[in-house]
Amino acid sequence: MGKIIVRDLNSYAFHGCLESEKKIGGNYKTTVWVEGDFSKAESKDLLQDSIDYETLGLIVQEQMKISSNLIENVVIRILNEIEKVFHNYTLHNIGVKVIKITPPVKGDVPQVEYIKEKQFK
Repeated sequence: MGKIIVRDLNSYAFHGCLESEKKIGGNYKTTVWVEGDFSKAESKDLLQDSIDYETLGLIVQEQMKISSNLIENVVIRILNEIEKVFHNYTLHNIGVKVIKITPPVKGDVPQVEYIKEKQFK
């Protein structure tokens, strides 16, 4: 079993509960990972036998364009879309982490993040 990780994809998006967040937007970093049996890709060296990380990045960028109140909602949308796109692969785990950089909250909070994983049997 192996794990493909696409780390720290940068986005400027319009998520948040405050009207100002939806108008002004903010910076986000997203990491996604997919675990599965990639032994065929290891031996045959063909992209069709693996998870295309360009596609993972495009999924993240498309979902980040859709405004949400909560990053929890963004994370589950990304996770569900990855599962949908790669449903033909033998996956064991999909994970998504979205980091909101400098959220507009009281106090010195440099970032908040939400992480969710889905395991398959």
